[in-house]
Amino acid sequence: MEPLTRKGLVDRPGALGVLLFLLVGGGLTAQQVASVSETPSSASLPFAETPNYLADEIDAYESFMMSGGPPPDGIPAIDAPRFIDASEADLDPSEIVIGFHHQGEARAYPQLIMVHHEIVNDQVGGLNVAITYCPLTATAQGFKRGDTTLGVSGQLLNSNVVMFDRETESFFSQITATGIRGEHRGRTLDEVNVYWTTWERWLAAFPETQVLSERTGHLRNYSRDPYGSYAPLGGYYQEDRTIFPLMHSSNRHHAKTMVVGGRTESGSAYFVLDELRDEEVQTTESFRGVYDPVLDTGYLYRADHDLGEISPMGDGIYEVDGQAYAAGELPLEKVIPVEAFFFAWHAFYPDSERP
Repeated sequence: MEPLTRKGLVDRPGALGVLLFLLVGGGLTAQQVASVSETPSSASLPFAETPNYLADEIDAYESFMMSGGPPPDGIPAIDAPRFIDASEADLDPSEIVIGFHHQGEARAYPQLIMVHHEIVNDQVGGLNVAITYCPLTATAQGFKRGDTTLGVSGQLLNSNVVMFDRETESFFSQITATGIRGEHRGRTLDEVNVYWTTWERWLAAFPETQVLSERTGHLRNYSRDPYGSYAPLGGYYQEDRTIFPLMHSSNRHHAKTMVVGGRTESGSAYFVLDELRDEEVQTTESFRGVYDPVLDTGYLYRADHDLGEISPMGDGIYEVDGQAYAAGELPLEKVIPVEAFFFAWHAFYPDSERP
Protein backbone atom coordinates (compact mmCIF):
# COMPACT_ATOMS: atom_id res chain seq x y z
CA MET A 1 0.00 0.00 0.00
CA GLU A 2 1.22 3.48 -0.85
CA PRO A 3 2.01 5.66 2.20
CA LEU A 4 -0.73 8.07 3.18
CA THR A 5 -0.04 11.58 1.94
CA ARG A 6 -1.95 14.84 1.98
CA LYS A 7 -0.69 15.66 -1.53
CA GLY A 8 -3.17 15.15 -4.29
CA LEU A 9 -5.98 13.82 -2.10
CA VAL A 10 -9.27 13.61 -3.94
CA ASP A 11 -12.16 15.34 -2.18
CA ARG A 12 -14.71 12.88 -3.52
CA PRO A 13 -18.26 13.53 -2.25
CA GLY A 14 -18.83 11.39 0.83
CA ALA A 15 -22.23 10.10 -0.31
CA LEU A 16 -20.77 9.02 -3.66
CA GLY A 17 -17.89 7.29 -1.92
CA VAL A 18 -20.32 5.51 0.38
CA LEU A 19 -22.43 4.31 -2.53
CA LEU A 20 -19.35 3.07 -4.38
CA PHE A 21 -18.21 0.82 -1.60
CA LEU A 22 -21.77 -0.30 -0.80
CA LEU A 23 -21.76 -1.89 -4.25
CA VAL A 24 -18.73 -4.01 -3.37
CA GLY A 25 -20.53 -7.19 -3.16
CA GLY A 26 -5.58 -13.02 22.96
CA GLY A 27 -4.51 -10.20 25.04
CA LEU A 28 -1.66 -7.68 24.82
CA THR A 29 1.28 -9.11 22.93
CA ALA A 30 4.93 -8.44 23.63
CA GLN A 31 5.06 -6.52 20.36
CA GLN A 32 2.09 -4.37 21.42
CA VAL A 33 3.55 -3.64 24.85
CA ALA A 34 6.88 -2.71 23.28
CA SER A 35 5.12 -0.39 20.88
CA VAL A 36 3.21 1.31 23.70
CA SER A 37 6.37 1.84 25.71
CA GLU A 38 8.08 3.73 22.91
CA THR A 39 8.01 7.50 23.25
CA PRO A 40 6.66 9.08 20.05
CA SER A 41 8.38 12.10 18.56
CA SER A 42 5.17 14.09 18.91
CA ALA A 43 2.98 14.37 22.00
CA SER A 44 0.22 16.56 20.53
CA LEU A 45 -2.28 13.70 20.35
CA PRO A 46 -3.39 12.62 23.87
CA PHE A 47 -3.24 8.93 24.78
CA ALA A 48 -4.75 6.80 27.51
CA GLU A 49 -2.55 5.90 30.47
CA THR A 50 -3.12 2.20 29.79
CA PRO A 51 -3.78 0.58 26.40
CA ASN A 52 -7.09 -1.08 25.61
CA TYR A 53 -7.22 -4.86 25.57
CA LEU A 54 -6.91 -6.36 22.10
CA ALA A 55 -8.05 -9.87 21.20
CA ASP A 56 -5.73 -10.09 18.20
CA GLU A 57 -2.20 -8.97 17.49
CA ILE A 58 -1.73 -5.63 15.78
CA ASP A 59 0.05 -7.34 12.89
CA ALA A 60 -3.18 -9.25 12.24
CA TYR A 61 -5.19 -6.02 12.26
CA GLU A 62 -2.81 -4.31 9.90
CA SER A 63 -2.77 -7.17 7.42
CA PHE A 64 -6.59 -7.45 7.51
CA MET A 65 -7.20 -3.76 6.68
CA MET A 66 -8.77 -3.19 3.29
CA SER A 67 -9.99 -0.32 1.15
CA GLY A 68 -13.59 0.73 1.67
CA GLY A 69 -13.72 2.46 -1.72
CA PRO A 70 -13.03 6.18 -1.14
CA PRO A 71 -9.42 7.45 -0.97
CA PRO A 72 -7.97 9.21 2.10
CA ASP A 73 -10.22 12.16 2.93
CA GLY A 74 -12.60 11.04 0.16
CA ILE A 75 -15.15 11.09 2.96
CA PRO A 76 -14.29 14.58 4.22
CA ALA A 77 -14.17 15.27 7.94
CA ILE A 78 -15.69 18.54 9.11
CA ASP A 79 -12.77 20.59 10.40
CA ALA A 80 -14.54 23.94 10.89
CA PRO A 81 -17.98 22.99 12.21
CA ARG A 82 -20.75 25.55 12.53
CA PHE A 83 -23.59 25.26 15.02
CA ILE A 84 -27.10 26.55 15.46
CA ASP A 85 -29.27 26.89 18.54
CA ALA A 86 -31.72 24.12 19.36
CA SER A 87 -34.64 26.43 18.52
CA GLU A 88 -33.35 26.72 14.95
CA ALA A 89 -32.90 22.97 14.41
CA ASP A 90 -35.45 21.33 12.13
CA LEU A 91 -35.10 17.80 13.49
CA ASP A 92 -37.75 15.15 13.98
CA PRO A 93 -38.07 14.02 17.62
CA SER A 94 -37.05 10.45 16.67
CA GLU A 95 -34.03 11.52 14.62
CA ILE A 96 -30.75 10.04 15.82
CA VAL A 97 -28.12 12.43 17.12
CA ILE A 98 -24.70 11.86 18.63
CA GLY A 99 -24.47 13.89 21.80
CA PHE A 100 -21.49 15.18 23.75
CA HIS A 101 -21.25 17.57 26.69
CA HIS A 102 -18.27 18.98 28.56
CA GLN A 103 -17.81 21.81 31.05
CA GLY A 104 -21.36 23.10 30.65
CA GLU A 105 -21.45 22.97 26.84
CA ALA A 106 -23.54 20.46 24.92
CA ARG A 107 -23.48 19.54 21.24
CA ALA A 108 -25.78 17.43 19.08
CA TYR A 109 -24.38 15.98 15.85
CA PRO A 110 -27.26 14.68 13.64
CA GLN A 111 -26.63 11.21 12.26
CA LEU A 112 -27.87 12.35 8.85
CA ILE A 113 -24.95 14.78 8.66
CA MET A 114 -22.42 12.45 10.26
CA VAL A 115 -23.13 9.64 7.79
CA HIS A 116 -21.67 11.85 5.04
CA HIS A 117 -18.57 12.96 6.98
CA GLU A 118 -17.92 10.43 9.78
CA ILE A 119 -15.64 12.80 11.75
CA VAL A 120 -16.15 16.27 13.19
CA ASN A 121 -13.10 17.97 14.69
CA ASP A 122 -14.55 20.26 17.32
CA GLN A 123 -13.84 22.15 20.53
CA VAL A 124 -16.39 21.72 23.34
CA GLY A 125 -16.03 23.36 26.73
CA GLY A 126 -12.45 24.23 25.88
CA LEU A 127 -11.57 20.61 24.99
CA ASN A 128 -10.39 19.69 21.50
CA VAL A 129 -12.25 16.54 20.49
CA ALA A 130 -12.95 14.43 17.43
CA ILE A 131 -16.52 13.12 17.29
CA THR A 132 -16.51 10.04 15.06
CA TYR A 133 -19.17 7.81 13.52
CA CYS A 134 -18.99 4.66 11.41
CA PRO A 135 -22.30 3.88 9.68
CA LEU A 136 -21.28 0.31 8.81
CA THR A 137 -20.86 -0.61 12.48
CA ALA A 138 -23.21 1.97 14.11
CA THR A 139 -20.39 3.15 16.34
CA ALA A 140 -20.27 6.72 17.65
CA GLN A 141 -17.10 7.44 19.63
CA GLY A 142 -15.26 10.52 20.84
CA PHE A 143 -11.54 11.14 21.27
CA LYS A 144 -9.39 13.93 22.64
CA ARG A 145 -7.36 15.22 19.71
CA GLY A 146 -4.93 17.70 21.22
CA ASP A 147 -3.49 20.06 18.62
CA THR A 148 -4.11 17.83 15.61
CA THR A 149 -7.20 16.67 13.73
CA LEU A 150 -8.46 13.26 12.67
CA GLY A 151 -9.48 12.25 9.16
CA VAL A 152 -11.08 9.28 7.40
CA SER A 153 -8.36 7.10 5.87
CA GLY A 154 -10.59 5.23 3.40
CA GLN A 155 -9.50 1.93 4.96
CA LEU A 156 -11.74 -0.44 6.90
CA LEU A 157 -11.01 -3.05 9.55
CA ASN A 158 -13.83 -5.48 10.34
CA SER A 159 -16.16 -3.09 8.44
CA ASN A 160 -15.15 -0.36 10.90
CA VAL A 161 -13.70 3.01 9.95
CA VAL A 162 -9.94 3.44 10.20
CA MET A 163 -9.00 7.01 11.13
CA PHE A 164 -5.70 8.83 10.76
CA ASP A 165 -4.21 11.77 12.62
CA ARG A 166 -3.03 14.55 10.39
CA GLU A 167 0.14 15.24 12.36
CA THR A 168 1.84 11.85 11.96
CA GLU A 169 -0.54 10.09 9.52
CA SER A 170 -0.81 7.16 11.93
CA PHE A 171 -3.81 4.87 11.40
CA PHE A 172 -6.24 4.15 14.26
CA SER A 173 -9.01 1.59 14.54
CA GLN A 174 -12.13 3.36 15.80
CA ILE A 175 -13.67 0.56 17.88
CA THR A 176 -10.42 -0.41 19.60
CA ALA A 177 -9.24 3.24 19.73
CA THR A 178 -5.77 1.86 19.06
CA GLY A 179 -3.06 2.73 16.56
CA ILE A 180 -2.45 -0.01 14.00
CA ARG A 181 0.05 1.64 11.65
CA GLY A 182 2.55 4.46 11.88
CA GLU A 183 4.29 6.31 14.67
CA HIS A 184 1.46 5.72 17.17
CA ARG A 185 1.07 2.00 16.51
CA GLY A 186 -0.08 0.24 19.69
CA ARG A 187 -1.09 3.39 21.55
CA THR A 188 -4.68 3.90 22.72
CA LEU A 189 -6.41 7.23 22.17
CA ASP A 190 -7.82 9.10 25.17
CA GLU A 191 -11.58 8.62 24.83
CA VAL A 192 -14.58 10.70 25.87
CA ASN A 193 -18.13 9.46 26.39
CA VAL A 194 -20.53 10.31 23.57
CA TYR A 195 -24.18 9.30 23.36
CA TRP A 196 -26.19 7.65 20.59
CA THR A 197 -29.74 8.82 21.26
CA THR A 198 -32.71 10.63 19.78
CA TRP A 199 -33.09 14.36 19.33
CA GLU A 200 -36.12 14.34 21.63
CA ARG A 201 -34.18 12.70 24.47
CA TRP A 202 -31.06 14.82 24.02
CA LEU A 203 -33.02 18.07 23.89
CA ALA A 204 -34.93 17.17 27.06
CA ALA A 205 -31.67 16.43 28.89
CA PHE A 206 -29.74 19.40 27.44
CA PRO A 207 -32.19 22.14 26.35
CA GLU A 208 -29.34 24.62 25.78
CA THR A 209 -27.58 22.27 23.36
CA GLN A 210 -26.19 23.52 20.08
CA VAL A 211 -26.69 21.52 16.90
CA LEU A 212 -24.26 20.86 14.08
CA SER A 213 -25.30 22.99 11.10
CA GLU A 214 -25.78 21.69 7.58
CA ARG A 215 -23.54 24.57 6.50
CA THR A 216 -20.52 22.29 6.39
CA GLY A 217 -18.79 23.71 3.34
CA HIS A 218 -19.67 20.57 1.37
CA LEU A 219 -22.52 19.95 -1.05
CA ARG A 220 -24.48 17.00 0.36
CA ASN A 221 -28.08 15.86 0.63
CA TYR A 222 -28.42 15.78 4.41
CA SER A 223 -32.01 14.57 4.21
CA ARG A 224 -30.92 11.18 2.90
CA ASP A 225 -28.86 8.34 4.38
CA PRO A 226 -27.39 6.16 1.57
CA TYR A 227 -27.44 3.10 3.86
CA GLY A 228 -31.08 3.18 4.95
CA SER A 229 -32.88 4.79 7.88
CA TYR A 230 -33.23 4.58 11.65
CA ALA A 231 -36.72 6.07 11.93
CA PRO A 232 -38.27 3.86 10.73
CA LEU A 233 -35.54 1.23 10.82
CA GLY A 234 -34.74 0.11 7.29
CA GLY A 235 -32.11 -0.78 4.71
CA TYR A 236 -28.67 -1.95 5.77
CA TYR A 237 -29.36 -1.10 9.41
CA GLN A 238 -31.93 -3.88 9.79
CA GLU A 239 -30.50 -6.53 7.47
CA ASP A 240 -28.86 -9.61 8.99
CA ARG A 241 -25.81 -9.28 6.76
CA THR A 242 -22.50 -7.50 6.48
CA ILE A 243 -20.66 -6.16 3.46
CA PHE A 244 -16.97 -6.60 4.20
CA PRO A 245 -15.01 -9.60 5.58
CA LEU A 246 -14.64 -10.03 9.35
CA MET A 247 -11.85 -11.51 11.44
CA HIS A 248 -14.39 -13.26 13.71
CA SER A 249 -18.06 -14.09 13.11
CA SER A 250 -20.91 -15.37 15.28
CA ASN A 251 -24.60 -16.21 14.88
CA ARG A 252 -25.32 -15.74 18.57
CA HIS A 253 -27.39 -12.62 17.82
CA HIS A 254 -28.77 -10.88 14.74
CA ALA A 255 -25.84 -9.08 13.12
CA LYS A 256 -27.39 -5.65 13.70
CA THR A 257 -28.38 -6.21 17.34
CA MET A 258 -27.25 -3.18 19.32
CA VAL A 259 -24.86 -3.96 22.14
CA VAL A 260 -23.09 -1.83 24.72
CA GLY A 261 -19.46 -2.90 24.80
CA GLY A 262 -16.62 -2.00 27.10
CA ARG A 263 -12.92 -2.79 27.38
CA THR A 264 -10.21 -2.23 29.94
CA GLU A 265 -6.52 -3.04 29.80
CA SER A 266 -7.24 -6.69 30.61
CA GLY A 267 -10.51 -7.70 28.97
CA SER A 268 -13.84 -6.82 27.38
CA ALA A 269 -17.56 -7.39 27.76
CA TYR A 270 -20.80 -6.59 25.99
CA PHE A 271 -24.42 -6.17 27.06
CA VAL A 272 -27.33 -6.50 24.63
CA LEU A 273 -29.09 -3.14 24.86
CA ASP A 274 -32.60 -4.61 24.71
CA GLU A 275 -31.78 -6.97 27.57
CA LEU A 276 -30.13 -4.25 29.63
CA ARG A 277 -33.18 -2.07 29.04
CA ASP A 278 -35.42 -4.82 30.44
CA GLU A 279 -33.25 -5.85 33.42
CA GLU A 280 -31.76 -2.39 34.16
CA VAL A 281 -28.68 -3.87 35.91
CA GLN A 282 -26.49 -6.67 34.57
CA THR A 283 -23.13 -8.00 35.70
CA THR A 284 -20.31 -10.05 34.23
CA GLU A 285 -17.20 -11.19 36.03
CA SER A 286 -15.43 -7.87 35.41
CA PHE A 287 -18.10 -5.36 34.34
CA ARG A 288 -21.40 -3.90 35.54
CA GLY A 289 -23.93 -2.54 33.09
CA VAL A 290 -26.59 -0.01 34.17
CA TYR A 291 -29.41 1.22 31.95
CA ASP A 292 -30.21 4.92 31.59
CA PRO A 293 -33.80 5.54 30.37
CA VAL A 294 -33.16 9.27 30.03
CA LEU A 295 -30.93 8.84 26.98
CA ASP A 296 -31.85 5.17 26.30
CA THR A 297 -28.26 4.06 26.74
CA GLY A 298 -26.06 2.06 29.06
CA TYR A 299 -23.26 2.99 31.43
CA LEU A 300 -20.47 0.55 32.23
CA TYR A 301 -18.39 0.19 35.38
CA ARG A 302 -15.66 -2.08 36.63
CA ALA A 303 -17.04 -4.82 38.86
CA ASP A 304 -13.92 -5.40 40.95
CA HIS A 305 -15.31 -3.35 43.86
CA ASP A 306 -18.34 -4.90 45.52
CA LEU A 307 -20.88 -2.27 46.55
CA GLY A 308 -23.59 -4.77 47.22
CA GLU A 309 -26.90 -4.60 45.43
CA ILE A 310 -27.61 -1.85 42.89
CA SER A 311 -31.38 -1.25 43.06
CA PRO A 312 -33.36 0.60 40.36
CA MET A 313 -35.59 3.35 41.74
CA GLY A 314 -37.04 4.51 38.41
CA ASP A 315 -36.23 7.34 35.98
CA GLY A 316 -32.58 6.31 35.78
CA ILE A 317 -31.95 6.59 39.53
CA TYR A 318 -30.31 3.72 41.44
CA GLU A 319 -29.89 3.06 45.14
CA VAL A 320 -26.50 1.90 46.38
CA ASP A 321 -25.80 1.50 50.11
CA GLY A 322 -28.80 3.66 50.94
CA GLN A 323 -27.73 6.49 48.63
CA ALA A 324 -29.41 7.53 45.37
CA TYR A 325 -27.34 8.02 42.23
CA ALA A 326 -28.05 8.76 38.57
CA ALA A 327 -27.22 5.89 36.23
CA GLY A 328 -24.06 7.61 35.04
CA GLU A 329 -22.85 8.62 38.50
CA LEU A 330 -22.52 5.40 40.50
CA PRO A 331 -19.58 5.37 42.95
CA LEU A 332 -17.66 2.91 40.77
CA GLU A 333 -14.85 3.29 38.25
CA LYS A 334 -16.37 4.06 34.86
CA VAL A 335 -15.54 2.28 31.63
CA ILE A 336 -16.15 4.15 28.37
CA PRO A 337 -19.14 2.41 26.71
CA VAL A 338 -19.32 1.79 22.98
CA GLU A 339 -22.69 1.10 21.38
CA ALA A 340 -22.22 -1.04 18.28
CA PHE A 341 -23.79 -3.63 16.05
CA PHE A 342 -23.12 -7.06 17.56
CA PHE A 343 -21.25 -8.33 14.51
CA ALA A 344 -18.74 -5.49 14.78
CA TRP A 345 -18.10 -5.88 18.49
CA HIS A 346 -17.63 -9.64 18.09
CA ALA A 347 -15.27 -9.16 15.15
CA PHE A 348 -12.89 -7.27 17.44
CA TYR A 349 -13.69 -8.94 20.77
CA PRO A 350 -14.78 -12.57 20.18
CA ASP A 351 -13.82 -13.48 23.75
CA SER A 352 -15.94 -10.81 25.46
CA GLU A 353 -17.64 -11.52 28.74
CA ARG A 354 -21.44 -11.33 28.68
CA PRO A 355 -24.14 -11.62 31.36
